[in-house]
Amino acid sequence: MLLTRYSFPGFEQIQQIQRQFDQAFDELTDLTQTEVSTDWTPSVQLEETPEQYIVLAIIPNLDKNELDIEVAKNGVAISGKTLETELPEGHKINYSEFPEGQFRRVVSLPEAVVQADVKAEYTDGILTVTLPKAPEVINRVVKVNLNTETQS
Repeated sequence: MLLTRYSFPGFEQIQQIQRQFDQAFDELTDLTQTEVSTDWTPSVQLEETPEQYIVLAIIPNLDKNELDIEVAKNGVAISGKTLETELPEGHKINYSEFPEGQFRRVVSLPEAVVQADVKAEYTDGILTVTLPKAPEVINRVVKVNLNTETQS
């Protein structure tokens, strides 16, 4: 009997695919292309209110001096570097899923934002980027025509 071995793609392969998607979105946005070798990709969440978009990114152990946030009209790129974990003497890490090294993540936005009014805050490992919507997006009125004709 012949057995065929099937292996699922490993975690590193999934991360590589994620980086390839991020690079593809980089090329589609107006963001400046910077050469950043990424070791990992942060998880993000995009929220929307009537007036703004909010991008949340989980970035543990962030070196704020190594953080770079670029905002284009329809996207935001977050890149930087996390710190290496420092342990007290006599401690060692047996296992860790905490990411270390350089990262870059591009988030495409559904509508235009006001780049000059963007705010960012980093608290407890969560980066929050608040992006106000452009006035033409907030005040947009769409006229809907009612078609009263019926087709037979």
